[in-house]
Amino acid sequence: MLVAYGPEGQPVVAEEIQLEQLQRWSHERVLYCPNCRGVVHVRGGLEKRIQLHFAHQKGECPWSSESETLQHMRGKIVLAEWLRKQFPEARVSLEERLPEPNRIADIFVTHTNGQRWAVEFQCAPLDIDEWRLRHTAYRKASIQDTWVIGSNRREKQEAFIQAIIALAHEVMFLDPLAIPPHVWLRWAVTRETVQEWQTGTGWTPSLEGWIGHAPTRYGATLSGQLQEVRLGVDGKLIHPDRSALEARIGLLRTMGDAQSIDAALLHAYLWPIVGEEVLYVILFPMVRAYLRDPDLLRRYNYGRGCGDQPVDKTDMHRVEQARTWLVRLSQQGFPLSRLEELAKEIPLVGPYAAFANFVEMLAFLSRIETEKQG
Repeated sequence: MLVAYGPEGQPVVAEEIQLEQLQRWSHERVLYCPNCRGVVHVRGGLEKRIQLHFAHQKGECPWSSESETLQHMRGKIVLAEWLRKQFPEARVSLEERLPEPNRIADIFVTHTNGQRWAVEFQCAPLDIDEWRLRHTAYRKASIQDTWVIGSNRREKQEAFIQAIIALAHEVMFLDPLAIPPHVWLRWAVTRETVQEWQTGTGWTPSLEGWIGHAPTRYGATLSGQLQEVRLGVDGKLIHPDRSALEARIGLLRTMGDAQSIDAALLHAYLWPIVGEEVLYVILFPMVRAYLRDPDLLRRYNYGRGCGDQPVDKTDMHRVEQARTWLVRLSQQGFPLSRLEELAKEIPLVGPYAAFANFVEMLAFLSRIETEKQG
């Protein structure tokens, strides 16, 4: 165990007290189990290469968790520190004995507004009925329970992990022994969502096939450092990469349902990719030109190859103006290749697909004319 009662009856966390002091209290037999009140002794430390903890004599306490692994002990400490940094006003305790629901929570968080959270770090296999019993007991006691799974179970297809994903729609695996601690977020996504990722969202999580018993739902996985993840007030795990991906999917859906081009939506979608300068110097002038006459380049391109439908002089003049504008941009450090790259970044959804074709065609026509003149 990581927490014991000290000589004055106050909780003592093994990692937070100097080893010499713990050893003195241990020798004086004034450290007590918080559950059975039996005497415990300090064990481990850097010299022994074992996580510092407290231990009974074998068989003394029915609540004993002394068979737990180093990964489990270290994980509880890592998660408690992770939560303290996020919620400095809250009380974060290790191995908290809860009269209701008669459990010991690995990490317990009490917020100033009265909300209570239990964070369980599960490294051992767990029977699905036992997990449901624990989860139900926490919720009946008005305690929000969040389950973090040891990385040693990441490749396992276990019923209790599937149940956590079904309930929370996500799960986090933790390797607390890595420096810094490493995590894998896994959540369920539909086939439609995967197809949306392929529309042009740039980075996407890795896929691990279907989850549970629904072959239309896939497991998306994102890996990173624990410090990058936050626990939201609703119990949702928040990672900046996942949040950015979900925001882009939301934009794509809105853009796909639009009746006309919205410059603000296009800005929100492209700004993280191409930056502010490209948007205002290249893209927005092209949006204005396109909206004035969306059919200009199609008429011009088709007219050049039809003897009975010559290019209109007005159309030719406007295209030449566009080419002149592109030459000036090239002289300012925005070559034609930049326009070609930009065309590929515009999502092919709703009315934006036609605009992307417009930009691509202008780049193509300008490239041909440049090669002719060269």
